[in-house]
Amino acid sequence: MLIKACWQGVTTISLWVFLLLSITLVAQEDSTAFRPQTYLGVQYGMNWNTVMFSPQIDQATLVANRVGAVFRYVGQAHLGIQLEVAYDQRGWAETLEGIAADYTREIDYLEFAAFSHISIGNGTVRPLVLLGSYLSYPVGQTETIPTSLDASLYQDYYQELLPERIQYGLAGGLGLEVFLDRLTLQLDGRYRSSLGGIFSSSDNRFIFSNSQGFTAQASVLFRVFGGK
Repeated sequence: MLIKACWQGVTTISLWVFLLLSITLVAQEDSTAFRPQTYLGVQYGMNWNTVMFSPQIDQATLVANRVGAVFRYVGQAHLGIQLEVAYDQRGWAETLEGIAADYTREIDYLEFAAFSHISIGNGTVRPLVLLGSYLSYPVGQTETIPTSLDASLYQDYYQELLPERIQYGLAGGLGLEVFLDRLTLQLDGRYRSSLGGIFSSSDNRFIFSNSQGFTAQASVLFRVFGGK
């Protein structure tokens, strides 16, 4: 599974590099109409996480953080590629019958994401669309077990370290950009869905255990090359 995930990650990155080179070549054909732009920035967001388990588990939403760095290259007017490296917290929260507190399992990931960045319009404020994929490597996990948990509700994976499985999947979002000369403020909301499970498919406890979630975040980017 690790080899398969790494291979898929390499394939995804290769496709994005090919897209970036293609955009660059097209932009060079008519450099008078548009000057390519390069941005660097930082971002912060909040995640609302759940996991699609089968058999199903009663869940609440686990709220967690996302902090990252952004590289954006705009090779054509309104079309570019956005690469992100982020520390992303995910996981799930189980609601337990008769207990006010939830069981939670938070998993910390180092994430690499690549998006097509589509900007709409020419004004100071512009809608945007993000479409892409991500590859995440787990770097830590935290478990919270309610102290009043009855033995009959105890699951066999409690107090068990989850396997360090690379996660990969698809993501997309909508948002707005505000252009302030060389500075750009980006606000967007995204949906993410994993194509692989947190637990191995050979684990008889779950048929699938795919992470999913919504992210709302703000990014501040500075144009370092190109543009006016």
